[in-house]
Amino acid sequence: MKDERLPVKIWYILYPFLFYYAVMLSIMTLLQMAAGTGKEHYVQCQMAASFVTIFFMLPFYRQDAALSGKTKEKLCVTKEKLFHVLAAVLITICIGTALNNIISMTPLVEISKGYQEANEGFYGSTLAFELVSSAVFTPVLEELVFRGILFTRLKSMMPRVMAVILSSFIFAVIHFNIVQFIYALMIGILLAVLMECAGNLYAAAAGHMAVNALAVLRTETGLLGQTVAGDVFSWSVSLILLVIGMILLYIYIYYLKNTRKIV
Repeated sequence: MKDERLPVKIWYILYPFLFYYAVMLSIMTLLQMAAGTGKEHYVQCQMAASFVTIFFMLPFYRQDAALSGKTKEKLCVTKEKLFHVLAAVLITICIGTALNNIISMTPLVEISKGYQEANEGFYGSTLAFELVSSAVFTPVLEELVFRGILFTRLKSMMPRVMAVILSSFIFAVIHFNIVQFIYALMIGILLAVLMECAGNLYAAAAGHMAVNALAVLRTETGLLGQTVAGDVFSWSVSLILLVIGMILLYIYIYYLKNTRKIV
């Protein structure tokens, strides 16, 4: 980006995000007008809107990759990609589950009407639709927008730490309730770090998909329900998972630094 004027910088950051929001909202509105605004249709409409919006956002991502000198990666499975994906999934599940548990055991869940309303929409369909929507299309789209585009652009004009925090803050704000804000802020920081470590979007997307899939399964099946009871066992399990996740993240970063795969 050659123009250094502040308004130009701000617009460079904001317009892909505003475009994403406008496209997603427009498609959701049209789909809900056609299918109905009932809660039973919300997940299907969100799934379809997320899928279509991915294709609107891909040109931004590809343009930024080209400007940064990255060549277009072939869609293939390699040992290195598998290593990053598996590391991201393990780390994100441990830390994400711990954060989910800890937040669920606070009064925030009960006092946040926005969170309760969001849950009614997200979990108002069948398990299959919820998994495809929340654990496939939504995380792919959000990683494309918030890590692939927003974080990458912020990183080009400020220190990486600031870019991680600011992109994660914006990611958290769009969830519009305090419970998801706190969770999304923490997970957003983790996903940006994982993207930096892996050098591509695959790891962050895989981690996001894994933690969302687990959240859907927990809500619909009662899986791990005993870990949010608010007793000593629940807090112990949650804190242990958090520590394990942080240790795995440290080992992952330490390994990559020592093999000179990140700086």
